[in-house]
Amino acid sequence: MSDLARAAFARSVVRGLDDTPRWLSCRYLYDADGSALFERITELPEYYLTRVETGLLAAHAREIAALAGPSTLVELGAGSAKKTRLLLEAWGVHGRTRYVPVDICGDMLEVAAERLARDLLHVTIDPLCATYEQTFPRLAAQSPLTLCFLGSSLGNLNPGEQDELFATLAHALRPDDHVLLGLDLVKDPAVLDAAYNDAAGVTARFTKNLFVRMNRDLGTALDLDAIEHVAWFDRARDRVEIYARFTRPTTIALAEQGRVFHLAAGELVMTEISTKFRVPVVAALAARHGLDVVRTFGGDAHGFALMLFRHRAQPPAPRPDVIAKRRLGAARARTLELVAPLDEAALTTQWSPLMSPITWDLGHIANFEEQWVRRAHTPDRRRDDPARQRDHLYDAVAHARATRGTLPLLDRLGALTYLEDVHRQTSAAIDRATFASGDALLRDGFVHAMLAQHEAQHTETMLQTIQLAGIPYEPARRAIPPAARVIVDERRQAHVPAGTSIMGTDDRVLAYDNERPAHEVALPAFRIDVTPVTNRAYLGFVEDGGYRARELWGDNGWAWLRLAGVSHPAGWVRQPDGTWHERAFGRVEPLPLDQPVVHVCWYEARAFARWAGKRLPTEAEWEKAAAWDLERLVPRRHPWGDGPPTPERANLDQRCFAPAAVGAFPQGTSYFGCQQMLGCVWEWTDSDFEPYPGFEVFPYPEYSAIHFGRGYKVLRGGSWATQPLVARNTFRNWDLPQRRQIFAGFRCASDG
Repeated sequence: MSDLARAAFARSVVRGLDDTPRWLSCRYLYDADGSALFERITELPEYYLTRVETGLLAAHAREIAALAGPSTLVELGAGSAKKTRLLLEAWGVHGRTRYVPVDICGDMLEVAAERLARDLLHVTIDPLCATYEQTFPRLAAQSPLTLCFLGSSLGNLNPGEQDELFATLAHALRPDDHVLLGLDLVKDPAVLDAAYNDAAGVTARFTKNLFVRMNRDLGTALDLDAIEHVAWFDRARDRVEIYARFTRPTTIALAEQGRVFHLAAGELVMTEISTKFRVPVVAALAARHGLDVVRTFGGDAHGFALMLFRHRAQPPAPRPDVIAKRRLGAARARTLELVAPLDEAALTTQWSPLMSPITWDLGHIANFEEQWVRRAHTPDRRRDDPARQRDHLYDAVAHARATRGTLPLLDRLGALTYLEDVHRQTSAAIDRATFASGDALLRDGFVHAMLAQHEAQHTETMLQTIQLAGIPYEPARRAIPPAARVIVDERRQAHVPAGTSIMGTDDRVLAYDNERPAHEVALPAFRIDVTPVTNRAYLGFVEDGGYRARELWGDNGWAWLRLAGVSHPAGWVRQPDGTWHERAFGRVEPLPLDQPVVHVCWYEARAFARWAGKRLPTEAEWEKAAAWDLERLVPRRHPWGDGPPTPERANLDQRCFAPAAVGAFPQGTSYFGCQQMLGCVWEWTDSDFEPYPGFEVFPYPEYSAIHFGRGYKVLRGGSWATQPLVARNTFRNWDLPQRRQIFAGFRCASDG
């Protein structure tokens, strides 16, 4: 077992034992010994499934081949491909046939491919050693294809995972591609009980082999005699549930992960589920995702079904003009909502040299949109167009923030009117646009997505200004920050093993140029805090004299500290009785100790990390901890997966106007167990803002390129003030190491 595979196994065990109820992934049942045991199971007299499926394939393979037509045969979880041989023989009616067996076991693939190539001369075999998730993006290139998922393997997925699989297939397949599913059907529970509790005890040995493997590969030293196989049919869920029951109190220690789990006598750990299907239910689920039943072979009389689906042409996606208007409209609505409570003075005053007057931000939003709509939709406008006279006024490069209060800015009404006029002009330009053009600005609505993100970023900037101003601010809506839903040890660090991962993205619709291109990064093993550093932890640093310990700060940090004269995070207020409070948006309230610390600069974050005997993570480490899925070997768009942000997953979208308690979002946990990596606070990293290898400027250098190599430090993750359109694992924020106005905190890392 490779070090990387062992690390994935260990991490999977931690994820399962950390959950309630506890579980272990069934994929780790299938090492060499487990696979051999499963082959024996398929031959047992009680285990009907393989015999019935093989019989249906033998009887109907030619009919399936005729219905599917000439196509590449792609099989997920191919294994030994014994049953698939029947399909491949039938596919010979189409002449030369291409077969792509997919499995994560390279040795088994090689053996199966050699055997088939020797026996089936009409078949070209291109084995693919990959996870399902790595395979799906490659399916379109195989079209026309028939995708096989046999052995009722769909039943090992829970309902949410089944729905996700169908959704992924709907996106990956082309119209008229086919899917062949083998599905075990609901039947007499006595038959199921016999099949999953066989008289010879082979299934029990199969379950126990998972713990044999844990002892061998992870060094868990479990007493195997204290583990029993238990399986029963859950009528409410139409599934067989298989557990390991611990007959004595048991400790499972995973040294490298730094985790110890204590299991009580009689405690159950789920090792596998096997859903038993109903044909109409599966047909309805597939139909929701564009897969229509061509024919069903077998059925209730057999207790098993082969279902052949055809992928129908999907209804057209929402038109680019509709998406563009929706994004821009949502961003504008949030801007207007944010400034609605502010009067003339609040909008036009320059409250800090770090920040623009808010009316400058409003005018800049309008002017930026005006300029880019002009470039994208009417690029031949004359250079002396009167509209261009505003461009210099709102040029962020030409005018430093500290000087913007001296400019002839619009008043409150003028700024809002400018926003309205430009929005109306943009809407008209979108109505006239041809999004299928070769123009990279218009293709897929890139320019409008950029404008919406730009406006979303400026609403966060304006909230920073309001916070610095110290003026009372009561937004139209403000939710109470969520309390912890799970207990998390703030001191715990997640172990991330050595190896390569994918950093960045090739997305050309939403991602900025500094996020591209996607590239491989090799990192040594490291550890990273499972939560952002809390006010409680940071208070320990303050009270231990952290702001007086020169050795923690470095020369530049100490020079900044002496000049700034600070002794605690911005916004903290010490009361006469010695207690700490926090000032936020005109309110002064007791310091919430269980929330992430906020409004600290990079120097403060680094000093704390040194005080704690740790360091700040690099941005490559941060992104790997947030995005990389070690088992599927693909990056996730968000820490929890590719699904959109929701209030249960992250504190985003200006709902709470404060960070939430650590442990408030267990549904947002990353693969490696890190919480709140998206939302609550931006997180400082130890990295300078530099281009990725292969970086190309698009569409203008002023956004990213002119800031490279200028001393900026990278922040990752997003804060409570970040809008979902901007929130993703690859997004890169940056600022100077002395800046504290950002809603920024941090988490620590350490080597190994």
